[in-house]
Amino acid sequence: MQNDIHEYGLRNGYLLAVAPTSSTSIIAGTTAAVDPIMKKFFMEEKKGSMITRVAPDLNMKTFWLYKNAHHIDQKWVIEAAGVRQRHIDQSQSVNLYITNEFTFRRLLDLYILAWEKGVKTLYYVRSQSLEVEECESCSA
Repeated sequence: MQNDIHEYGLRNGYLLAVAPTSSTSIIAGTTAAVDPIMKKFFMEEKKGSMITRVAPDLNMKTFWLYKNAHHIDQKWVIEAAGVRQRHIDQSQSVNLYITNEFTFRRLLDLYILAWEKGVKTLYYVRSQSLEVEECESCSA
């Protein structure tokens, strides 16, 4: 069989699909697949229970290395998804993280960029809460 694969190749049919769902990542004890870290730490409600979510290996050394997903240029998220998509035969669930300053035009530009890069699907567009939050990276 190995010689056949070497000579004829291998059809990558239905072998890889990437789902960054929060529920699946909680069960697996990981981050949500290929998504950037949404926040360094936060509480998430699942079926009426509050679950603490913390970035992997978060400690005093790594604290400043994490950047919240809403503060990352979403064009980079699309670019990375386009590179990955070439190696994924099904699709990947790519989330976009937008701030309250986003316009519909900017969001549409991201969808067009995703199409140009061959990304098969965009999963959710996650906006920030309108609530005032404490600064989690202040040095004070």
